[in-house]
Formats: sequence, C-alpha cells, structure tokens
Amino acid sequence: MPIYEFRCKNCKKVFEVLFRSRDENLKIFCPGCRSEKTEKIFSVFGSKMEKGMSSSDVPPCAATCKQFS
Repeated sequence: MPIYEFRCKNCKKVFEVLFRSRDENLKIFCPGCRSEKTEKIFSVFGSKMEKGMSSSDVPPCAATCKQFS
C-alpha cells in the first residue's frame, strides 16, 4: 500500500495519505483546512549511516537495488 505526500495549496500544510492500491483514485482533502486544492509532492526519505561515514561512502541506488531484483 503506497503512502503519498500532499501539500495544501490553501494553508500549505504537508500531509500523507495511504492508498490501498496505486490505481485507487481518492478525492484528497487537507486535514487542516479541508480544502480540495492539494498537490502531490515528492517525498524525502532518510537513511541511517554509521558514525564516521560520509555520503560518499554510501553506494548509489543502482548498485544497491540490483540485490533486490
């Protein structure tokens, strides 16, 4: 079940919505002001790194994603 992030164009609140499937078509309302004027935004994710590591020590996604194919 995918979770998508949205931003309200009216009050600027950012919120998440859980969909049962990628094809589900829900009418999205802002939980803050109940406006229908919302937009899907790109989610930012984090990753835990061990102490002493830098971002250059982390392999690119292409290298790590192959192990899950």
